[in-house]
This record gives sequence, structure tokens and C-alpha cells, in this order.
Amino acid sequence: MNKSIPDTMKKFLSSLVLFMTGIGIVFAQDSIPAETKKPLEKAPFESGYFIDDQTVALPPANTLQLILQHRFGPITNGFTDLFGIWGASNIRFGLDYTITKNLLVGIGLTKNKKMTDLQVKYTFLHQRKGGFPFTMAVYGVMGIDGRNKTSFGADSLFKSSYRFSYYTELMIARRFCKMFSAQLGVAWIHYNLVDSSDILTKRDSHVNDWYNSNIQISGIGRIKVSPQTSIIASYSQCVLTYVNRRPWPNAALGVEISTSTHAFQVYLSAASGIVPQEVAFYNNNNPHNGVFLIGFNITRLWTF
Repeated sequence: MNKSIPDTMKKFLSSLVLFMTGIGIVFAQDSIPAETKKPLEKAPFESGYFIDDQTVALPPANTLQLILQHRFGPITNGFTDLFGIWGASNIRFGLDYTITKNLLVGIGLTKNKKMTDLQVKYTFLHQRKGGFPFTMAVYGVMGIDGRNKTSFGADSLFKSSYRFSYYTELMIARRFCKMFSAQLGVAWIHYNLVDSSDILTKRDSHVNDWYNSNIQISGIGRIKVSPQTSIIASYSQCVLTYVNRRPWPNAALGVEISTSTHAFQVYLSAASGIVPQEVAFYNNNNPHNGVFLIGFNITRLWTF
């Protein structure tokens, strides 16, 4: 039997989204005269996509972005499946559009769970030279599970709302120098439905009875080694589950090569999911035991 979200959690989630949206509205209403503002610092990251995470970076206004994200199978089988290349894979195809210089919307399709995702990102504060020290943004994703309704339990109990999941994140980034940038994030994850077997597992791993929800903290960093090449690393961890229990944290290390219109990232990552709530909520690969996957991201920009 499956379990859906309690009414109290619906109210909490709605309040969180409204609160984070309100932050952006408040900060966007900048009353400082334009002539007194410090010049903007260069964006801390080359791309809005960073392995399994998002960054505060947005393409220029009126830009269409094509995204291809791919995860091979775990490398733990070695040459048996060529370090996961011949194993089970996951893939996402997405399109984003930057409506204004601070607002992006997007849609994506992912193989696992036949997931469709709708996303929005809004940057409401920018780092300035000799001025404000951070760039801040909010990011939200709504996932729609496209599997047959039999995947959600008995047909007689099925509700369309069971397909939906949500991810809302506040991101704070800084470009420390021309070589190094970093970002911290805190996110709220929620699934309208989780399987009862998953709830039984979480009774021994969750710090409370919010089995449908979790909070995630994340950190990413980039070191440029040439004008177009960077070493990139990330780590994320859910905080409402006990240490040494799944969902496992996600750790990743890779290389990024970028130009004005392209970004290519190849890396090792623990998570097989691609949509952020899947990475946070359902990572069954323990990086501490060396369970990693080869993955890559490719983005292409067209500005109109």
C-alpha cells in the first residue's frame, strides 16, 4: 500500500515556495541609484548545469539552451560491462529558455520513470566588484512520473497527484578569484507518493515521520586550469536521514570544457538519477564504497 502527503506537509511546502519567491521579489526591488552601484563581477560558473547540480549562472536573455545529460551504469563490474558503459543507463534531454537576464524556464524528459520535468530559475542578487560578495538564486523543479498507473499501486487507489514530485533550492555562490568559484545550496524535496516498502525502510533511517520529504545541503566548486578547462567537484547530503543509511550522499569529480556557446562535462558521480529530486531522494549508490558512474553533460546555446 502507498502513502500520500499529509495536509500539513502540503501547507508547509506551499509556504516554503511562497517564502523563497518572496525573497526574490524583495531583493529585486533595489532602491540604490544605478550610478552608485559597483560593477558586476563575472559569473562564478560557465554553465547553469554542474554535474548533478544547478548553479546560479544563466545564459544571456533570449537564449535557447539544449541540454543532453547521460549516466552509464556503475563502474564496479569492471571490464564485465566496460565500467558501466554497456550497463543500464539513464539519459535526459532538455530545453531551457532565458526570458530575461535573471529568469529561466525549461522542460526536460528523462528515461528513468519516464519523467517529465518543468523548471524555473531566478537570480535575484549579483556579486559586485568591491560590493555585494555573493550571487544568489532560487531554483525549482516539478517532476511528473510518466509510468503506467499500475506502478503506483492498486488502480482503485490511484490519483493523478501521485505522479508529482518537487524540488526547491536556494543557491549562494561566489567567484573568489579568476581561478576558483564555489556555491552552497539548501533544498527542500517532496514526493506526493512514496511506496510503503520505502517507508518501512525509512522508519529506521529517518529522523522524523516526514517520509515524503527531505532537506538537502550541497556544495560545488570549480578550479580553472586554463581559459576553457576546469576541474569540478560536488557533494550533496540529505539531512533528515541518518548517516550510513540510504539515500546515500552524492559525490562527484570531473572536468569541464567550455566555450561561449558550448559546455562539456565528463565526470564520475555516485547518483544514477538526473532530475534533482531523484538524485537526493533515491540515491542507492554509496560513494564511500566506491560505487560511481561515468556521466557527461553537453549544453549548446543559441541567442536570438
